[in-house]
Amino acid sequence: DFTSIIFSAEMNERMKSPSEFMISFAVKSESQSWFYHMYAFKLSGGFWGMNKVSFIHSDRLDKTKPFNTKNNNFVKELASAKCSVKYDKMYNYRIAFEGTDISLYINDEKILTAPFPDKSRDGRIAISSRNVKIAVDKVEVKQGDKTVFEDDFNEDSIYVKVMKVRR
Repeated sequence: DFTSIIFSAEMNERMKSPSEFMISFAVKSESQSWFYHMYAFKLSGGFWGMNKVSFIHSDRLDKTKPFNTKNNNFVKELASAKCSVKYDKMYNYRIAFEGTDISLYINDEKILTAPFPDKSRDGRIAISSRNVKIAVDKVEVKQGDKTVFEDDFNEDSIYVKVMKVRR
């Protein structure tokens, strides 16, 4: 289980409102490539920038149904806070597991803290957006003080890197 995700990102070229930027983690697949179970910090906003951050959880509603069943998933907001993230400006993000809580820091300012409901943080990490382009720079995943994954994107590294981290 990792203890923090650190990266820099800039949002630009907003296409329309509302816009979203999501940092997902503990993304798990129960079968092949059906990734429904996840947690994320979702930043959302409008024309001038992002003004809200939410800690969300997504999973399947009925796990007895086939994975490709339509409308069988949910997204639940577990906590939220106001934030101020402008377009065309680089920000430093850090997601930190602190005891039984999870926190989002933007430029070293704690923006949101919430209880993390799962015992495990195993799973994939993903960064995505809607209605805005993002440029991501230097991603680092840490387990305590030890760096377990790092990519500064100085070379062509756009492929899936699989790692297993155990406590």
